[in-house]
Amino acid sequence: MRRIFSLITALMLIAIFAADCTAVCAQAESKEAVYADSLNDGEYEITVDSSSSMFRVVKCKLIVSGGKMTALMTMSGQGYGMLYAGTSQTAVNADKTEFIDFELNEQGQKTFLFPVEALDKETDCAAWSIRKEKWYDRKLVFRSDSLPENALRSSSASVIIVSVTAASVIIMTAIGIVIARKKRKGADE
Repeated sequence: MRRIFSLITALMLIAIFAADCTAVCAQAESKEAVYADSLNDGEYEITVDSSSSMFRVVKCKLIVSGGKMTALMTMSGQGYGMLYAGTSQTAVNADKTEFIDFELNEQGQKTFLFPVEALDKETDCAAWSIRKEKWYDRKLVFRSDSLPENALRSSSASVIIVSVTAASVIIMTAIGIVIARKKRKGADE
């Protein structure tokens, strides 16, 4: 009986671990958009995909604070003078205060502080070409799969799964104790 009880307990602990890992891994692997409320506040190095090889982000720091996200993007070249969070068509008619100017980092690379609505979602970005003096449309995807594990908040589904599994362990333990007592009581008679 003790072996069965020990086996059941071990299987339940494995189930708790597997359920927690499954929920966290499913969130990380999903292609659904990830919003700021799913992340812990902090700064994280992430990967950015661009629709154009002429607009290459070589480094990106995601800044999560107060339910909002921004990305400090370091560019590979010097060709762009401004960005706009939207399409080139809307950038042409936008107020100049809405444009995102670059800053130079310590290595002389251009950086832009760009607003991020969600990770794993195509984001419109208009980039102003200094040489051609016109806006170009770019699509950016800020990738959640490049976040460190500590960036993601525990999902409520994961907490529920772990809670249900823990309750199951307690119930199985109680059943085991009742059965053991009945067997002892039967052996004493």
